[in-house]
Amino acid sequence: MLGYIAVICAVIIWGLSYIVMKTAAADYPQVLFQFWRYAAVTAICVVCFYPSVKRIPALLWKKGLLRLGLANFTLSLFSIYAVQHTTPTRVVVINSLIIGVVPLLRRIHYNCRPNVREKWAVGISLAAFALMLSPGDFTLRLGDGLALAGMLGYAYSIVIMDRLLTAERSTVIQVSFLGVAGSAVYFTMAAIGYALFSPEWSSSELLPSQPGTLAGIAYMVVFVSFAANLLQSLGQRKLPPVTVSILFCMEPAFTALLDYTLLGNRPSAAVILCGLLLVGATSIVSVRKREKGLINISERGDGNRQQDM
Repeated sequence: MLGYIAVICAVIIWGLSYIVMKTAAADYPQVLFQFWRYAAVTAICVVCFYPSVKRIPALLWKKGLLRLGLANFTLSLFSIYAVQHTTPTRVVVINSLIIGVVPLLRRIHYNCRPNVREKWAVGISLAAFALMLSPGDFTLRLGDGLALAGMLGYAYSIVIMDRLLTAERSTVIQVSFLGVAGSAVYFTMAAIGYALFSPEWSSSELLPSQPGTLAGIAYMVVFVSFAANLLQSLGQRKLPPVTVSILFCMEPAFTALLDYTLLGNRPSAAVILCGLLLVGATSIVSVRKREKGLINISERGDGNRQQDM
């Protein structure tokens, strides 16, 4: 039960985060917004969890910073640009495609064969993705394409995090720190590149000064990069990666409600239908094996969950 509560709380936090990013980063460079976010949360983690961070093995540093950090960086970079070109609801609906992508990534990288219900989820996700295409020409809008790239990073972060928590036997705090610290490293390089090659850049843009921007960074630091990341890691310690992706598919419902209430963006019929298809995909996967009264050892909610890859 604790794993489910942790992931659902993270879902609500993420649902509001895209609305915060759309408003707070509208008049401030998005790369710098994310740079300050991850730099701040990395510093907080070092101060609060230094004993645990100090015990991270060298090999885990390499895997966490290079792989998990890159996956989180991809999600954060493309998502903050995507939300400026489309509605938060569309971005979150596209993120929900992870229900079909996570099983495919586990099959590609760890030879974990999807079961029949997961295959159905993959097929339904493809049908849902088709609804996001522009009618007639079957092309993606700019915001949708950026969100799709971020979703791939999102799916990879779930798979990599599960691997680090199980096969590498690392702790929740260690994996959470490596995820945000790795993102901070990549966004530092991105911020340097922005400063060097952006013709409109000026030194006055380096430090955010608008109250809305500062409040947005504070929300992303405290709730998204810190609290939600820890909650997701805690949930993945108790639950298998496919179940985590299922719970995260609840995010569109929360985001659509907040998007309409706060920004006045009414979701289109195609987006609603896409969301319903993804709900169907989650329902198919969530009942796997339980109808026969069988529970795989990899789905037990204890600290001895074995890797089923």
